[in-house]
Amino acid sequence: MKTCNYNKYWLFIPLILIFCIPISNAGDDVVVHPTGVTGHDGGNWPTTLGHLTDMLNATKVGFLTTDHRPGINTSADTSNGTNNPSVWVWNDVSYQATWHANSILDSGTSANGKIGWAVLDLGNIVNRLSKLYMWASSTPQTGGGTEQVRNYNIYYSSGVGIDALPPMPNSKGTTGDYDFSSGDWILIGSNTLGSVHGAVSNTNNLNLVSARYIGIEVMTIGGVDNRLAIAQIEITMTPPPAGTVIYFK
Repeated sequence: MKTCNYNKYWLFIPLILIFCIPISNAGDDVVVHPTGVTGHDGGNWPTTLGHLTDMLNATKVGFLTTDHRPGINTSADTSNGTNNPSVWVWNDVSYQATWHANSILDSGTSANGKIGWAVLDLGNIVNRLSKLYMWASSTPQTGGGTEQVRNYNIYYSSGVGIDALPPMPNSKGTTGDYDFSSGDWILIGSNTLGSVHGAVSNTNNLNLVSARYIGIEVMTIGGVDNRLAIAQIEITMTPPPAGTVIYFK
């Protein structure tokens, strides 16, 4: 009988090594702090009251810090729950902490029939932009709701080939119209801003786009008036995965 000498053969056994590198958890968004803002109108009030910058003071960090009134610190606060917008509130019932534009554009002559606009500058191109949150200005601040922004469009751009953005207007300064059809501006969506005061009124998906600029094109307000208002805006991004799963054979 023939026997096998196992010393004469190699026995090959497939070997798979799996290295698992943790990835970031879904929903771990972080707040993106704009470094600048401009729009069709600086605001209805003195420079530090009801200005464009006042709708960007929710996080209370950076150059857009807090309600500009001395000793007042009652604007929206997202700093304690950046991953949980359900706890974000805006309790200030004063116009000073909103963008309260002193004018609207003529929809009959403006590009795309808009009545107002604003552009947020993130400072450089930010990848994986996640959400744009908006708060409605309260009814007492907006002439019984007539000045509250309703229908709006959201655009994004890296800045390539776009029409030059005007500098941020000073209080009661008006820059006029802006055309979001220039360069690489892309319409990402449209929405209607809710009117409930306090909690986040709208959550807009930015679909993980990469952009330096976010544009808001205001199409309608709550009534017939010559002003418009937005209380607060917040932008978040989703960090890229901390790693990936790699297979070696």
